[in-house]
Amino acid sequence: GAAPSEAERRSLQLQRAKIAHLIAHYGFRGAPAGRTFTVPQYVVTVEAGYAPVDRLFHVAERILGDRVHDLVVMIEDRPEDDAFEWFRRQLGPDPRVRFGPVHTVLDEFPISSFHVTIPPGADVGVNIIHTLRNKLGSAVHATMTLSDGSRVSIVRTWALHRANRAGKSIADLGAAVSAEAVRTAPGAPTVLRSRPFARRVRRLSSKAGRLLEEFRRIDSFGQAWLFAKWLAGAVGWRLRGVRRRYRRSRTRPKGIGAGADRLLETAQMAPFGGVGAGYPLGAEIVTVGPQAVAVFGNSIRVGHSLDGRRVDLVVADTRDAAGEVEVPLVILSELPVRFSVPAFDPLTINPIGWHREPEKGVGALGPLDLLPSGSAANHTVACNDREALRVVHHLEDVAAFHSDMTIRAATLAAVAGMGVVVHLADDDPALESRLGAELYALISAPDILEADLHGRELLSTSMRRAALRDHTLRARAREVIGAGLPDPPVLPDVSVLAVTKRPDLVADLLVTVASQTYPRLELILVLHGEGFGNDVEAAAADLPILTRVLRVDGRHRFGAALNRAVSASGGTLLTKMDDDDVYSDEHIWDLVLAHEYSGAQLVAKGSEFVYLARSDKTIHRFCGKGEAASKVISIAGGTLLISRYDLETAGGWRRVPRGVDVALVEDVSRVG
Repeated sequence: GAAPSEAERRSLQLQRAKIAHLIAHYGFRGAPAGRTFTVPQYVVTVEAGYAPVDRLFHVAERILGDRVHDLVVMIEDRPEDDAFEWFRRQLGPDPRVRFGPVHTVLDEFPISSFHVTIPPGADVGVNIIHTLRNKLGSAVHATMTLSDGSRVSIVRTWALHRANRAGKSIADLGAAVSAEAVRTAPGAPTVLRSRPFARRVRRLSSKAGRLLEEFRRIDSFGQAWLFAKWLAGAVGWRLRGVRRRYRRSRTRPKGIGAGADRLLETAQMAPFGGVGAGYPLGAEIVTVGPQAVAVFGNSIRVGHSLDGRRVDLVVADTRDAAGEVEVPLVILSELPVRFSVPAFDPLTINPIGWHREPEKGVGALGPLDLLPSGSAANHTVACNDREALRVVHHLEDVAAFHSDMTIRAATLAAVAGMGVVVHLADDDPALESRLGAELYALISAPDILEADLHGRELLSTSMRRAALRDHTLRARAREVIGAGLPDPPVLPDVSVLAVTKRPDLVADLLVTVASQTYPRLELILVLHGEGFGNDVEAAAADLPILTRVLRVDGRHRFGAALNRAVSASGGTLLTKMDDDDVYSDEHIWDLVLAHEYSGAQLVAKGSEFVYLARSDKTIHRFCGKGEAASKVISIAGGTLLISRYDLETAGGWRRVPRGVDVALVEDVSRVG
């Protein structure tokens, strides 16, 4: 009686066939590679951002060609981009490809096993999904940093649902794994099938065919002489090209990232590798001379010859190197030496993923035997090994690790920009003029050696702040362009939106805003309700920053009062400040820098330090949760910063009496 009947056996087989399509688990799916199912095991979200369409097409093809076929690829659509029509026609007919808004992907595929996120234009390798799954293991969430600095991630779907329900972060639900992508040499079959190899074969075949054709035409001594001259000229032309490339390689600066970039056919100073940044720098620049080229070597927007291009500025090492030009000219040798320090790309070099608790001791950027006796360094760290850099307590550095002082300054600035604490083990005052007084004072301070967790975090914050302010591509462009043009690019204007119902806190609020060190600031002060005297306007007029005072009836909701403040503001970036919070003098600077290097539409700080007035205690919570992307409400509402455009796209502030901060985070997430 326990054995199923024939009819029951057929019914079970039919149910298993149905279950195989509905439950995305390998236990139900024993099919070979190549099969697809109704409910895919993997949902791969390809974010479009502003990446070129051909780059997105390459990423999608790599994923679809993965050894893992049980997946669906959700590509973020750009309806306003005409080039996307070609993209849709190429991949739209594939049943595993969808185009649309990516913020709804969890609702569309709620019972798939894994969700994978690929950032815009990431340099994904072959079998990326298979690699990510192996990295994940039994953990809940895994991220992997690719060779171009992009971070791809995989997370279990149940964790996404639980995090949304409980208002928690993924990290609170289980173990997380972080790893660096490992580049492996392709096998012979892969090389033989690759397009570059096929192109080389076609070129060689064409040249061999041309050579054979010319040889067959020889029917006399004169023809043989012409053939020999033609062949000698062709070989000589090729050798001259090889010699030119060799000379260029000899002029490249030595040290970090001295490898050639195919996108730049001349010297390149790319501190941590990767493709150069393609965003504009505020002017069309051409560089002449190895040092000038190195300064902007991390940008593919900077040219190296006029060649009929329309440019705004020429930056040259010396006047002799520049020659005769008809456009404004900047000579690096006539400017402060800091202008000659190569700048780094903050989208690649930044503190995202910084570790608060060091897992290793003290590292060094070179051989330990070059350090002075008594140094605390116990291991060597490569400057392009990001994970190893971030887990050391601090780095010891000496001049002997670098080929020259300018290269040393560029290396230390880039490392500090990642949040790594750096200490000079030798006395080198000449570095101050290249790094700036602020950063040099920080890295030469003796108290670094004994810093505890909190002291190390303070040092890291101060160092990354100084490096990101003074040594990024846009920061260097502002300095260099300002030396040659009357209208250099400037920092974005920031409008502080402050709505208060408490007259007794207005004075402290005005002092807090006035103490901010960010140079391009305005305050929109909204007096919400009654009880405010007529002296508020006079006090606001005495501030060193532009201040507008608005009076709004107390019957208006908080969100409506904020929208009034937005209408009266003129800044490109908007930030909210509360009347009862305490802010450091660098608060606005921190938000503006994070907005640039993170690429996030909305940035904020966590309410880490909370004062309990009744017990007169200050508590520190959310330790080590910073420098990370998150949609979870663990941030302080009085620290939100967003661009005017993105706020309008999200619908503005909701007209609610409270909880406007949570509502804005939700709206920004909803619009993707």
